[in-house]
Amino acid sequence: MYPVFLRYSNLKQRGELDIKEYSEMFHKEYEIEDTVRIVNTRQAGLYVKNNVPLIDLFWSKNTLVFVFNREDSKIAYDLWCKHQLT
Repeated sequence: MYPVFLRYSNLKQRGELDIKEYSEMFHKEYEIEDTVRIVNTRQAGLYVKNNVPLIDLFWSKNTLVFVFNREDSKIAYDLWCKHQLT
């Protein structure tokens, strides 16, 4: 049997990877691969302020985890990295 990361890579390359998560807060499924998880509340708050839709929100390891769509958050992430997201 191959290590987990190799099996994951092979499935991803063949397009067979379809891992979904269910949002208890929003009552719908989303694909994990299409999302980013943010634990910095300031960053997540600025994403929401700039109209990046929140896909999920949950508590994990003593912190809130904000989940956003990867594509929808690209512009906000770029501005965050440049310290220009307000």
